[in-house]
Amino acid sequence: MTEAEKPVFAMIAGEASGDLLAAGLIKSLKRRYSGARFIGIGGPRMIAEGFESLYPMEKLSVMGFSEVLKHLPELLKIRKEIIQTLLQLKPNVFIGIDAPDFNFKVEETLKKSGITSVHYVGPSVWAWREKRLNKIKHQVDGVLVLFPFEIPYYDKYDIPVKFVGHPLANQIPETSDVQDARNTLRLPLEANITGLMPGSRMSEINMMAEVYVKAAVILAKIYPDMIFIVPCVHDKARQRIQEAVDKYGKELNVHLFDRQSDKVIAASNQLIVTSGTATLEVALHKKPLVLAIKLHQISYWIMKSLATTQWIGLPNILAQRSIVPELIQQDATPEKIAHALGVLISTPELRQQQIEAFEQQYKQLKQNASELAADAIESWADLKR
Repeated sequence: MTEAEKPVFAMIAGEASGDLLAAGLIKSLKRRYSGARFIGIGGPRMIAEGFESLYPMEKLSVMGFSEVLKHLPELLKIRKEIIQTLLQLKPNVFIGIDAPDFNFKVEETLKKSGITSVHYVGPSVWAWREKRLNKIKHQVDGVLVLFPFEIPYYDKYDIPVKFVGHPLANQIPETSDVQDARNTLRLPLEANITGLMPGSRMSEINMMAEVYVKAAVILAKIYPDMIFIVPCVHDKARQRIQEAVDKYGKELNVHLFDRQSDKVIAASNQLIVTSGTATLEVALHKKPLVLAIKLHQISYWIMKSLATTQWIGLPNILAQRSIVPELIQQDATPEKIAHALGVLISTPELRQQQIEAFEQQYKQLKQNASELAADAIESWADLKR
């Protein structure tokens, strides 16, 4: 393959979970196309695979309607500039990883110019606003979905779709190596350890850091020997979480780690987690958890009014029953979070119920996701090796 024939893959990921998905995909595409170029907007995992990020990924990592509104001028400016850059570059294919509000406009514009556009991680049309698919049909050449229950929605609207499984299920071992994780993080092997995961986006962390720290203080009074560990997605997140610890949890035995969410989860006996991919990551590690999240009130009201499912946590949606306690908005208080986790710690049958459900979900989602995604992209973009 000559230099001119080497394909260019443009990608945009907007948060840590998308960075993880895209990094796995880049690995698979690199194996097929030696010397291929990867460019767009991405995070540290993508950059580690040789990706050229034109903007910091954190610029896109905002959550909820009101938070997006505050950052809208900058987001629109970045989107306009990246579209112009990619139209000039003419990549062989554009892959928007999640971030639907940002990426679908990019995909639509590039598709109209003849660039194959793929969306990786179908938006949650199974949870709310299914009729979005009428528009999505004209914006993309194909959608890669992570869950098998999503396929009928896309078939109904004649949108090319491929279930690829979830890359996390492929990357997470069937049995977590607790000893290795604790040795790596220099934690005692026999300790009772609770993981705190207050979010990957700053809007989540700003809302939840202090709540989680206060919940940890309550738990520490009940379990004086309990150790708390927190993965920090970047330096800004670490600084914000440390502020919460300094203000409300100086007496806690708490350790903050740069990234390493997989090690933190593996090392934990149980965790408190915000919604999103983190809940699934914990479930695939077969670790008991409590979900607790607050959104800006306007964001919450709009989402609640448009929701079509009674759960927000992926483990519950996959199970189609309430196996993980969900504490949302006014229920996400330090007292209620500490109580829910205390019940989970002291009730073996509840822990086992969660673990058994998580084992089933692991088997269901363990596909060779990045390879299946690369197969679909190769087909839809008509790439030649």
